Amino acid sequence: MYLGLDLWNKRCWLAVYIEWVVIPKEIVNRVEIIDKIKEYIKKYDIKIIVVWLPYDLYNLDTKQLDKTKKFIEKLKIIFPNQKIDSIDERFTSFQSENILREMNIFDTNWKKDAISASLILESYLKI
Repeated sequence: MYLGLDLWNKRCWLAVYIEWVVIPKEIVNRVEIIDKIKEYIKKYDIKIIVVWLPYDLYNLDTKQLDKTKKFIEKLKIIFPNQKIDSIDERFTSFQSENILREMNIFDTNWKKDAISASLILESYLKI
């Protein structure tokens, strides 16, 4: 099983891949993310954690990217039995907005971010 993480300064979005389906799960406060990952590993038998890398449109590093890379190194120490991988997340917010627009849903950002989390995990899995 796979767990996808979209990390931000205050919150993180999670998605899981279970039985051939990517499911957006929840938004977690950043300070709670390690405990939540432990819970997901136990509940869903997570073998691979995929963290999304926030490059800018020109493939340049950003401040958030540096923070994310440091967090990935921390995950590798805390979860040595899980593979920690990463993937570029560019354009997923744009794709999410298009999906919501096609569905005539104009709501808060959390729906867009939940869809983005799913799209990124799908991209990693090449579904």
